[in-house]
Amino acid sequence: MPKQDNEFTKEDEKKIEEVCERYSHANSLMIYLQQIQAEFRYVPPYAIGYLSEKTNISESHIYGVLTFYSQFSLIPVGENMVKVCHGTACHVGGAKVLGKKLKAHLKLDEETETTEDRLFTVQDVACLGCCALAPAVMVNDKVYGKLDADRAKAIIDTYRKTAEDAG
Repeated sequence: MPKQDNEFTKEDEKKIEEVCERYSHANSLMIYLQQIQAEFRYVPPYAIGYLSEKTNISESHIYGVLTFYSQFSLIPVGENMVKVCHGTACHVGGAKVLGKKLKAHLKLDEETETTEDRLFTVQDVACLGCCALAPAVMVNDKVYGKLDADRAKAIIDTYRKTAEDAG
């Protein structure tokens, strides 16, 4: 039976403990959270209490940091983060339509960000800082610009094919 997102296993506990030990010299909540998110692809709810216990940082402070910084997620995200730029140049270049077509291609509705197979998460972002490439999308750390819906779908399909070939 697959593990539920709210189940805290001994393996999870060990991973979080290793993060706390590995980065104890830095004694930085941001580093702890970044490393936990890198390990799990989100910060599981049970990690907040465990991290609080291990670091003596209050759960409310941890939660406050998690919800303040958009880089953190409290819900599972896909293996591939697709960020659709909605800065002025991208907006004028059709980012809204591009984002809707990408979500439709991935069978996501307006409120859903992550595909059922957790291969993709699509998020709207304020600006990717590449206005000359508008409209632009970032997949993981790679920026793709001057996109239309067909080209954006082809890029997504390439990532899906790569994952299928690897899996």
